[in-house]
Amino acid sequence: MRVCLAYPYGLTPIKGGGVAAVINNLVKYAGNKVDYSLLTVYDETESPVIDKLYPHNVDINYVKPTKSIFKSFIHYLAKNVDDFDILHLHNLPFGRDMPFAWKTYFRGKRLVYTHHNSHEEFTHNRFSRGYYYWSLNQFGKVCKKVVVNSNFMVKNDLGRFGVLGGKVCVIRNGVDVELIKIAEPLDLEGEPSILFVGHLVHRKGIDILLKAFDILSSWSLEVKPKFHIVGSGDLEKSCREYVVDHNLVGKVCFWGSVAESLKIRMMKGADMVIMPSRFENASIVILEAMAAGKAIVATRVGGIPEILEHGTNGILTNPSSIQIAEAIKFLCENKPVAEMFGKNNERAVLPFSWNRIAESYIRLYQSVLD
Repeated sequence: MRVCLAYPYGLTPIKGGGVAAVINNLVKYAGNKVDYSLLTVYDETESPVIDKLYPHNVDINYVKPTKSIFKSFIHYLAKNVDDFDILHLHNLPFGRDMPFAWKTYFRGKRLVYTHHNSHEEFTHNRFSRGYYYWSLNQFGKVCKKVVVNSNFMVKNDLGRFGVLGGKVCVIRNGVDVELIKIAEPLDLEGEPSILFVGHLVHRKGIDILLKAFDILSSWSLEVKPKFHIVGSGDLEKSCREYVVDHNLVGKVCFWGSVAESLKIRMMKGADMVIMPSRFENASIVILEAMAAGKAIVATRVGGIPEILEHGTNGILTNPSSIQIAEAIKFLCENKPVAEMFGKNNERAVLPFSWNRIAESYIRLYQSVLD
């Protein structure tokens, strides 16, 4: 079967985030049974990385970027991709990629849509959200299947759309367990070393975590933790200023965006991983931390409680700086508990291995063709 994976925000995890990681692993683990082609907006800075990430037999199609909405529509409308049976969209086509999706539909192709983004992430503008809902209603009528990565997404987002009845299926995010298992740990400074991985944006709660670390630093601890931040984003400048203003220089290290291989090595070398999100559908970072055998502190939001059990393989809190600080302090003072969480995670992550997740996508595609 032939499937075109379309995502306009980049094909490398560094720029395209968790969605790009999903696409990369779909090609890697299902490519022996599915003939994939890829469609993305062209970014020449990504080309060398993409060439290393994807097999040479995968056809990668670029759309020329432009600041003009009208020109973007035309570029997508004029874009021709080699023949395929299924167009698998990894974002709702309500913007520049909408013409390509509808052109594909009117040519008789089957459409599959993966709903990655909760409506809280989208916008607080009433008009824009209304347009988003209208687009999902219209597109839902012609889609064969809509994939979500957590039950939270079904209840919180898609349950309100009657046109999707019977079309929604849950396929979890996956993680490359074997790759992480063989990765060489990179020792990080700190006793313990505490790692955050993610975009430095409001919804990821990096400001909550920095305040938690400031609180933690004011307490009398027998250990000397150090906080490592991997990622970049809109809040990076304000985060750096916060570190200086609160005398945290030397206790916090900014790494910026790093290659996937380095990120995994850092994950293996850290003592614990923190996920302070305000809302999160199904965190791939948490799955990676589980595969790395780490203790995890995460917020009790979105789909996180579906994969992380409080008191068994991590600590769940509210998006609260004081609660996160207390959870980190507890793990600092109870090292055997942290080690137990890590060992439990190595077992709990196995159902999320990409070997298993890829089979779910293959069955999905086959059901669409049938």
